[in-house]
Amino acid sequence: MSRRLLLGILLISACKAELADGPADASDTSGGSDSGSNNVSTDAGTDGMMPLGPWSTPQLVPGGNSAADEDDITLSSNKLELYFKRDDGGNINLYMMTRATPTSAWGPPTALGNLNTANDEESPRLSPDDLTMYFGRGGDIFKSTRATVGGTWPAATAVGVLNTTANEKWAAVCSNGYVIVSRANGGNAQDLYEGTITTGANTLLTQLNTTQNEQGTFLSADCLALYFQSSRNGAQFDIYMSTRTTTTSAWSNPTVLTDFNTAGANEEDPWISTDQRLFAFASNSGGNKNLYISTR
Repeated sequence: MSRRLLLGILLISACKAELADGPADASDTSGGSDSGSNNVSTDAGTDGMMPLGPWSTPQLVPGGNSAADEDDITLSSNKLELYFKRDDGGNINLYMMTRATPTSAWGPPTALGNLNTANDEESPRLSPDDLTMYFGRGGDIFKSTRATVGGTWPAATAVGVLNTTANEKWAAVCSNGYVIVSRANGGNAQDLYEGTITTGANTLLTQLNTTQNEQGTFLSADCLALYFQSSRNGAQFDIYMSTRTTTTSAWSNPTVLTDFNTAGANEEDPWISTDQRLFAFASNSGGNKNLYISTR
């Protein structure tokens, strides 16, 4: 084969490779076309997720509500378990619903027999690994730890380091052991306190509390977002959110979540999934307290 013919073959092969791979700067968004596809790519963020849209109209949890009051809703991080409290005619108990996949229908509620007692059980929250449940019983915080996700919850024990002579109701824990507890402030209202699951929660969160009622706390797993309910703007509870940039930064001034709050009704007990696509809460907008879910 002649040298000239060999060079020609190599040049043709290089051209074909260039056409197959596309232009080297096709993904460059620093200039050129401002088409919608580039905007979507930018909005999606570095994790490649689709951009978040608006929240859907909240819907009742199918099969989760009854003529009684249901509230204190929380889910497992895989969205396959749903927990709440129900007023069983003077005794408040914890219930659980399960499903096979995040898009499957929920099964019927079952009472958590190992956790319910003659006292009132309420305000369940799960640890980020879904192995420990923290909840309120008789004015103290209790916990139950299971061996595996989806396993049975054993009998609970009091979390002595979080309990005081005051009334504790909620304990929200994130991945580094940081905890926010709601505790009675001497009257009928509660305030938020921070600390750790090993040393206690004795620091009053003055930047989040008011003279009204703050409770229903939920922490994101990374400890950077807090959701809670407050009656600071009137007689009813609304849902608020506060964030911080690092785990040692101060919490921001709370902002009300208008997507879920209804005038004249109480919205309580917020929970949000790690992908920020499912939001759960309780509301009495339909009369008695019911469980709601919104998605996006």
